[in-house]
Amino acid sequence: MSSTRSGRHRRPSSSSSVPSNSLLKSIKEPPHNFFPSKDEFLRLVAVLAIASSVAVCCNIFFTLINRQPKPFCDSHNSHSPDSISDFCEPCPINGECNQGKLECVRGYRKHGKLCVEDGDINETAKKLLKWIEIHLCEAQAQFLCDGLGAVWVREDDIWKELDGHDLVQNVGLDNGTFMYTKQRAMDAVGRLLETRTDPHGIKELKCPDSLAEHYKPVACRIRQWLSEHALIVFPVSTLLIGCTVLFWKVRQRQYISSRVEELYHQVCEILEDNALLSKRENGECEPWVVASRLRDHLLLPRERKNPVLWKKELEYWRRS
Repeated sequence: MSSTRSGRHRRPSSSSSVPSNSLLKSIKEPPHNFFPSKDEFLRLVAVLAIASSVAVCCNIFFTLINRQPKPFCDSHNSHSPDSISDFCEPCPINGECNQGKLECVRGYRKHGKLCVEDGDINETAKKLLKWIEIHLCEAQAQFLCDGLGAVWVREDDIWKELDGHDLVQNVGLDNGTFMYTKQRAMDAVGRLLETRTDPHGIKELKCPDSLAEHYKPVACRIRQWLSEHALIVFPVSTLLIGCTVLFWKVRQRQYISSRVEELYHQVCEILEDNALLSKRENGECEPWVVASRLRDHLLLPRERKNPVLWKKELEYWRRS
């Protein structure tokens, strides 16, 4: 009985231990589909990366939209130590700042946070400067060549001429900008040209002689060069003319000498032919030939105007 009971008690213990072991195994070992596969993991990483990128871009976009630009620091406080602050931008050079706003001085325009030089005004001032330079330097060049014209010109007269200049009228500047442009041109003229003050206190301008040399006409330059080098030019010119005349005379003598020799042979042939013809016709043909007819027959039209050639030919016949 005891043995039977003990056997019965052991069987339930062995049967209950089987499900407990399977439960422990299921807890210790997760199922095969618990973790994602390699493809699913890569898709998850891609989705997270795209979502993060979109979030960052949206954050930057809304930050830029909602960002307010810093105002400019006032110009009258620019020299104080407290003027430079994290809450305002320093006022740029050639600019005037008031109540956080930037206004560029005349002759400059706003470019971002800077004041840059106005290109139209600068170009117009350069053209006006070039016109004044040409106007004064041509007058100075005429004075250096002929001794005529005004040397010193009043600054007020130049101002009046600039008022009616076609360049200023074509550009269409307003009065304030026009006055500023003229002032810039006149400041550059003062640095380029010579200046002085007359006894009445009026400022006058003159083109330097070194600069006026570039505006002299070609004829004036040649005339001045000849006058400065007359001691060299006159002897050299005389020598060249003398050599040319001598060369021409030698060439003429050589030509006449060779031409006389050629005419001599031609006359001989004509006389021989005429003598043979006279013998054949038993004296009916005159053997003598008139010299003037030979001259007109043998000499070219341009050679007939020069009596020296035929005279030399007759002398050659007498000697022979």
